[in-house]
Amino acid sequence: MAQVNANAESIREFKSAVSAIISVLRGAAAKVRAVGNEGWDDAQGQQFRATMQKAAQHIESPIESLKASQPKLDKLAKALDDYNKVKFN
Repeated sequence: MAQVNANAESIREFKSAVSAIISVLRGAAAKVRAVGNEGWDDAQGQQFRATMQKAAQHIESPIESLKASQPKLDKLAKALDDYNKVKFN
């Protein structure tokens, strides 16, 4: 007989962790952008600002994928809940 060794609550906890990671990434990117906005107007300042903008974009790059995973995790947790409701004799 097939058996599922997964827990819907673990999936929900993982989704919550994904949300926390998204928040951390957004906060880190904002801080990196702030460092790049020190007000230096010379060529090196502009280069530094551009570098910090690119760094912030790289930090934020996984956010869309992480956000896209959240509904899928909800669906997986619901499927596990539904499966666990089935009684096999």
